Amino acid sequence: MEFNKQTPIIVRAFHYDLLDEPEEKNEVNVAIRQVVATGEDGVEDAGEAGGYYEVAVVYDVTPDEDNIIEISGANTQVVQLLGYHGDGQDLDQETYRLLSRPLVEYIETLTYEVSQVALDEPINLDFEPNF
Repeated sequence: MEFNKQTPIIVRAFHYDLLDEPEEKNEVNVAIRQVVATGEDGVEDAGEAGGYYEVAVVYDVTPDEDNIIEISGANTQVVQLLGYHGDGQDLDQETYRLLSRPLVEYIETLTYEVSQVALDEPINLDFEPNF
């Protein structure tokens, strides 16, 4: 499915914790909801070419082998799905994967950079979607 990015990826929240007790967490959730787009002039866009949707990835993971750090947060992006006008719930797994992958890559990059600074050793995440 073709789409146009309407906003850059927005990091709504990012949190890093060094845990006192090891704890395993692996929650990565993708959500898509229909939104109303307005132009710079404040006029609502009817979305004739396709509907507008906010893609969100919410996560809470312990990405290291020892489960001593916890990374959590949420990333979002608004896209226009060309030729699609549904509510977003009937999209196939490949479309979810395509829309969410850039947001997941942000999680991987943030985790790498923060762990490099905080632990003096970067942690490489390699999320595989599980839809």
